[in-house]
Amino acid sequence: MSHILVLNGSARPNAFTASMIRSFCKGAESVGHTVTVIDLCKLNIHSCIGCLNGGKEKEHPCVQRDDMDTVYAEFRKADVTVFATPLFFWSYSGLLKNVIDRLWALAEYDRSELIGRGGGGALLVAAGGSHPEPLYEHFDYMMKRLAWNNLGKAALLHTDDMDMQGIPECEDAYKLGASIGKREKP
Repeated sequence: MSHILVLNGSARPNAFTASMIRSFCKGAESVGHTVTVIDLCKLNIHSCIGCLNGGKEKEHPCVQRDDMDTVYAEFRKADVTVFATPLFFWSYSGLLKNVIDRLWALAEYDRSELIGRGGGGALLVAAGGSHPEPLYEHFDYMMKRLAWNNLGKAALLHTDDMDMQGIPECEDAYKLGASIGKREKP
């Protein structure tokens, strides 16, 4: 079975993205996968400075010293990476985008740690009052450029004024979690 890393790009611990992650984890664990969730809002991760000077040290692939080293360590253990985010201006949250940008330091150390890497990626997006298609397009393109298996996407479409106590389970996220490892490689 796979070890799955979920990068939670939401700053709100009990909102729609968290509900999707819970549903995804239930689905993935129901078929024997292990899941690690990293709540990016609890970490101190700086923005990428675009220096292209990373990759000199295996344990610290980026020149910046912050909590990204925690993400690198978990990323290296994972077979599958799930990007979970609320939809912010038709894209990823800033928290998640910072991490995506900073993953490049792995390729500077050893291209195979990022490009063409194993099991692939999936996307969970909580889209309040909007449409996630532009984010889907970017995610598909990112999977193509990274040469990862695109394991799928799930969205929880909602209105921003929904009762926060009544956040629904996300059946699509559950199904996506349960399907990891059952899809053939492209």
